[in-house]
This record gives sequence, C-alpha cells and structure tokens, in this order.
Amino acid sequence: MNLWKNIKTWIKKRKYIFIEFSSILSWIIIGIIALLLYVFNLLDLLTLLKVLLGLLVAFLPLYLHLIKKRDQVILISFTSKYLLRKEEAVDELLGILITGRWEKLKTDPIEEFFNCLKRICEEGSVEMRRRIAEALPALFRIDLERSKGIVEILRKDWDERFKSDNRRRTIEALSYIADIERDFVKENLQIIDGDEVFVIIAITEVLDVWRRKINKKEAENLFKNLMMEMKERGYHEEEIVAVSELWNLLHIIHSNPSQAIRRIEELKRTSNIYIQVGIVRNLKYFKNFPLIVLNLIEYFIQEDKNKHVRRAVAKEDSVEYLISLLHDKQFSEKAKSIILKLINDRDETIRIATFDRIERILDIDIEFGRKILQNIIDKNQHPELIKRAKRVLERTRS
Repeated sequence: MNLWKNIKTWIKKRKYIFIEFSSILSWIIIGIIALLLYVFNLLDLLTLLKVLLGLLVAFLPLYLHLIKKRDQVILISFTSKYLLRKEEAVDELLGILITGRWEKLKTDPIEEFFNCLKRICEEGSVEMRRRIAEALPALFRIDLERSKGIVEILRKDWDERFKSDNRRRTIEALSYIADIERDFVKENLQIIDGDEVFVIIAITEVLDVWRRKINKKEAENLFKNLMMEMKERGYHEEEIVAVSELWNLLHIIHSNPSQAIRRIEELKRTSNIYIQVGIVRNLKYFKNFPLIVLNLIEYFIQEDKNKHVRRAVAKEDSVEYLISLLHDKQFSEKAKSIILKLINDRDETIRIATFDRIERILDIDIEFGRKILQNIIDKNQHPELIKRAKRVLERTRS
C-alpha cells in the first residue's frame, strides 16, 4: 500500500513533466516522419515546410510555459537560499519535518510568495512597499497575473512623507508589459487623486514607449487627454509646461540625439525643476555619448540643485548606466566618483535608491562595492541601511 501511495505521489508531482515530455516527443516523431516522407518523395517541399511551421507554432506556448516555470524555480531556489540562513527559519522547518506535518501541507510556493507581497503592500512600511515596486519588472516575469494584483494596490499607494512616490515607481514598471497588457496599462495610466507631477512624468515616459513601439496615433491621443486632464485638475502651469516639454524632448531624443543634446544644454539651467527632472530621468538614452552624460550628471547632482532633480539621478536606469561604465577604463573612475557622491548625498532617498544597486556593483567590481558598503557603515545615519550594508558586506567575505 505504501509503495502504491508513493508511486501516486510521485506521479502527481511529475504530471506536468509527463505532459511536457510527451508533447515534445510527439512533435519530434511527427517531424521525423515528415522528413522521411520528403526524403522518399512521398511529400512535397511546400507541405513539409507547412508541417514544420505548424510544429513550431504548436511548440511556442509550451516554450513560454517552460520559461515561466524556469523563472519560478529560480525564485523558489534563491528565496530558500536566503531565508534558510536564519537559524529560526531552519528550526521551524525542522519542526514541520519532524512532526510529519509537511505531508499535509498543500501550498503553492509562488502563490504564497505573492500573497506575502500583497500583505506587505497593504500593511507594510513605505520602504518595503518601495522595494516591491522596484521589483515589479522581475515579478512580471515570474507571474504576470499575480503581479497585476500588486500593481493595483501600489497604484493607489500613499505616504504622508513620501506622498505618491511609490505610485511613480509602479508606473515606471508598466513599460515592461505595455505591449502585452495594453488595456491594463492604459487603465493605470489615468491620473487619480493625489498623483504628483512626478507620477505624470512617469506616465509620459510610458506613453513615449507606446508611441515608439505600439501605436503612435493612440499614444498621441492618450497624451493629449493627459494634458487636458492636468489642466482640469488644476496642476500648476510650470508642471504642465514641464510635461509638455518632456513629451517633445523624448521625440527629439529618438529621432535626432545630437539635436536633443543641444536642446538639453539650453534647458538645463531653467528655473523649472520639473523640466530638469525630465531631462535627468532620460539621460539613459544617450549611451553613445558617455562623456556628455557624465558631465550632465555631475552638473545635476551639485548640492545647490533641488533634491527632486538629484533624486532623478538615483533612479534605477541612471544608476544602472553609471554602473555599466565601471567596465570602461576610460570612464570608470568618473562613474565611481559620481556613485560615491550619490551614496553620500544628504538626501536619504538618494542614498537608499543608489544602494539598491549594490549587487550589480559587486558583480562588476567587488572591491569598489566593498568600499561603498564600508562607507555606508561608517558614515550613514539610516539604521536599516547600515544593517543591510553589514549583511551584504559579511556575505562578500564569506
């Protein structure tokens, strides 16, 4: 009886593998038969191509399913790796194993993971909600439908201190799924009560992706409606001007980068900080002009610049670009200098946002990464950031 029970359990766990294996095997057999028929002149070339194309189309959904499963397995693996470093977590797990309760536990690890994230989005600290918003692009790959539920919560996020900042981060992530979830993305690009102009700047950037990659006319209509709604809702004139200027600048950036650089040089000294924010957030598009980008970043992170402008430099894409230059001997020292200035900025948000990319820095230059970690431990005034820095530094030395 126990043997039969074990066999049934094994089959239950392996059912998806059987389906996948049998599907692939059947396609291979059909393909071989078709090739043999062609070799023996029992099948013409056109029909053979139709059969092979049909098999390719049939295999595509399974391939996408396997890719999704791979990402989910990676998630479970690294989650286990990090959580089981804590002795209390291992102790609880051993208790479940010793008592035999594990046989009765029927849990979907992916569902449990996303339920945990949703609880944090609803009840957790603003810092944890921020980190979940930053992780959305990766979460989309793991489980798109469940990630959409998180977007719906964070799209309405509000904090008395940071206001609609997590909404902005959530909007930024939507560009990753705009081409496959148009209706969902479009719905979340509508202005809602409490949206600061920084959220609308992020919306404009997603609409620019829409303009370039999905439907130009539709994007232009959506932007026109966005501008009308800004006016109806009573946004300040300088905010409306900045969003309009950004929309035009983004078009020039993709059509004539040299002209865009000249326009940025004209605009960078403007007193409208929202125009400056729009510029800084999109310097990532000038990867072929590294020295110009570095000089502009240095200009915009000066201490006399508004904190919102400096924060835009610490945005994920900008810091990622700086990190990519660590590979380049010609620009690595200047990039390091800027990263260190961001890590030591007087604004807490800038320090935290820059630190979020520490794993990438460690991958490229472990000594520079350790220098940053030690710098945070020695000079930072944010207790949680110091705690995280100590954990990461300890891991790099183990």
